[in-house]
Amino acid sequence: MIKAVFDCNVFWQIFFSVTGIGSRCWDLVTSEQVELIISYEVLDELRDVLTRPETQSRFTKATDENVDIFIEEIIENATFITSVEKKFEYSRDPKDEPYINLAVQTEAQYIVSRDKDLLDLMTGHDDESKAFRQRFRPLKVVDTLTFVQIVEGQQK
Repeated sequence: MIKAVFDCNVFWQIFFSVTGIGSRCWDLVTSEQVELIISYEVLDELRDVLTRPETQSRFTKATDENVDIFIEEIIENATFITSVEKKFEYSRDPKDEPYINLAVQTEAQYIVSRDKDLLDLMTGHDDESKAFRQRFRPLKVVDTLTFVQIVEGQQK
């Protein structure tokens, strides 16, 4: 089974759109085609983003109760890792480190994200990007559409 770590922005898509590409990623998890890996850091960032006053004022769905229900649903459908070692420092965006380190520790094949800082690890010419690719093969950082295409392509 494919192991994947979803970035906060993928969870954002899943939470706010039941018909978007994020929901297709979620369907791959709930149909047990993908093993989703999560940690406290991932859930903490997600809860923070979804319960910010500016988010809750713009989106009526972002109530504390709906966020709690969503996070419980994630926990029920994911493999939860309680302690994640720091194996990679990412000075370009330290907030992305928890996703990278979680994926590395659990030997996930994919980090799924829409975050340019994460996606650039695959093509960047800077030292951090090169080090990432050299140290953590075969881990790939891909966007949501690419991830769905990969998983669905492997099923055929």
